[in-house]
Amino acid sequence: MTKNTHDFKQDFNYPTKQHQDKEKSQSKALEFFGKSQNCAVFLVDVVNTTKLTTKISESQKDLFYSTLLELVSDVVTEYNGTIVKSIDDAVLFYFDESDNDYMRNALRCGTKLIERREQINEILNAAEISSIDYRVSGDFGKVMVGYSADSAAKDIFGPVVNMCSKINLLANSNEMVIGDDFHMIIKSSQDFQFSKIRKDGNSRQTMKYSVYRVRKM
Repeated sequence: MTKNTHDFKQDFNYPTKQHQDKEKSQSKALEFFGKSQNCAVFLVDVVNTTKLTTKISESQKDLFYSTLLELVSDVVTEYNGTIVKSIDDAVLFYFDESDNDYMRNALRCGTKLIERREQINEILNAAEISSIDYRVSGDFGKVMVGYSADSAAKDIFGPVVNMCSKINLLANSNEMVIGDDFHMIIKSSQDFQFSKIRKDGNSRQTMKYSVYRVRKM
């Protein structure tokens, strides 16, 4: 960690009002205001990007990330979702109760993202970038939707966000999985087929929490 090299012994008096106002302003900028609400939280995570990005130029990397983010943003917006942030090669987004059909729309969005992979790869291949695969995961739970005091950008916090990331690893490439809390609510839907990921010697499923593969009917 870089140490502050300022020598406070050189300050003959206590910090001036200007310094105090600046510190208060910086502190306020780090405050978060938000509310707790039920959400369907989703993550799309590209597979093996480290291997891919080490073989392409900086301009190709820019194209790769911009293409991925643009497509994900377009599809999520189409289904009334909200993009939270990109995390390296993954994108976090959510759907909330402001949409009366947000649970099914979340699954429709995940399905559409998988279907649109070919479109992404056409753009990447034209720029001599290898095709990509990705995994989609989602779960349901209560989150805190926060706003930084000096920004309109949203962020979300809660156990469901961490669980969404964990179960993503259980999905095969170009597949969507959901957690049990989500499945309990949506399982009667006639639009999707759900299959529980079994625990066996060949499975990556070692959690007590149940996870389901999702396919469109």
